[in-house]
Amino acid sequence: MKKHNIVLWICFIILLAFRLVVKGDNSPYWLGLALITLALSIFLLIKNGLPSRKYVIISVIFAVLSMVAYFGYQQNPFILIYGLRAGIPTLLSSFAVFSVMQKHKDYKLLSRQTRMSPLISILIAILSGAILSVINILISRQQVNFQFSLLKLLICFNPAIYEEMACRAIFMAFCVYCVSVESKPQNNNADAATGDSKKMNLFDIITMYFMMIVPHTVIHGYDLTPTLMLCVLFGLPFALLQTKRDITSAMISHGIVDAVRFTLLGI
Repeated sequence: MKKHNIVLWICFIILLAFRLVVKGDNSPYWLGLALITLALSIFLLIKNGLPSRKYVIISVIFAVLSMVAYFGYQQNPFILIYGLRAGIPTLLSSFAVFSVMQKHKDYKLLSRQTRMSPLISILIAILSGAILSVINILISRQQVNFQFSLLKLLICFNPAIYEEMACRAIFMAFCVYCVSVESKPQNNNADAATGDSKKMNLFDIITMYFMMIVPHTVIHGYDLTPTLMLCVLFGLPFALLQTKRDITSAMISHGIVDAVRFTLLGI
């Protein structure tokens, strides 16, 4: 088993133990995942450095939006202090994710293969978000009570950005970087010169998807069956959007799901 896989599985075991031992409010679980996120982000930044200025600016915007979103819960400027719990992990994870992305090009913030690619990503995000929203409402078994407000839409920036970057994309970036580094001695000189990396083996892929899906779902504090359902119905689609399309499509889709939920079922 490769070293990076061992590290990730140990992180998950620690998080799961924390989840099982600490009772009550699920805030401590989120803190546990945030600490793992920060550790992985710092490691990647030490190894890769900061991304380009463009992506530094995007990272700062993401961090600010993930914090400002808390105004949707409480219209009090001091809520931004609480929002640092999302803002700091979002900032550092975004730096790390974009730094690895620029060097290894195994995933994208927004697909630009053709002129229509960005539009296609948005359409895919809207379609997947609509389908997942219907599923979310149906499995909630709650009475629909339509209450639209801009504040509820503002809240959606937090899960759409923070959870997709700091709870999901960071694991993808870590796996992509480590597989590339660990495979370098096996590449020929031409591959090493161009920065090409060996493809992930089956266990690498399983580990990456597991970490992109399960930890984020586990920390919501649900019992086993609901947790497994959420992994399959929501975690897997968002992870596939990130890896097979781009990070933006996952963010938009996630934001739509929460916007519909907050509007029809409340916060």
